[in-house]
Amino acid sequence: MSHQKVTSSCVPKLDLSQNPKAKVASVYESPGFFLGLDPIPGALEAVQEMLHMQDTEVFICTSPLRKYEHCIVEKYKWVEKHLGPEFVERIILTRDKTVVAADLLFDDKDTIQGAEPNPSWEHILFTCCHNRHLQLPAPRRRLRSWADDWKAILESKRRQ
Repeated sequence: MSHQKVTSSCVPKLDLSQNPKAKVASVYESPGFFLGLDPIPGALEAVQEMLHMQDTEVFICTSPLRKYEHCIVEKYKWVEKHLGPEFVERIILTRDKTVVAADLLFDDKDTIQGAEPNPSWEHILFTCCHNRHLQLPAPRRRLRSWADDWKAILESKRRQ
């Protein structure tokens, strides 16, 4: 299967009638998948703005696929391409995000589990196609897009 650029429609058209898991994996495990992803609208600008905010440190915490042949290198190259070579030093690559010390974690995965049952960070669910239908119980929070008021989330965390 040739690489297809993933856009806001989330998933390229695939015949999923037989062995859907393997067919989907063949897309995200293929060379060029991660490097070809477009930035989420507003994300790069938000990161750049956060970098200039007082008392704010920004890191990209990302998990590799279990079949990581292309994933890891492409994630590093993607960050270098879109945020510059100096930002590569701000990548935290881990299968277990619960052990990372932070105040906030913006992530599109609705459940993040690992060795630490009570991570130091508050998980802000970033809305995308696979989680927009989820209703979050209070006090969990969601960021629907980078056009939303992400600064208010940072400020509310500072006040805690």
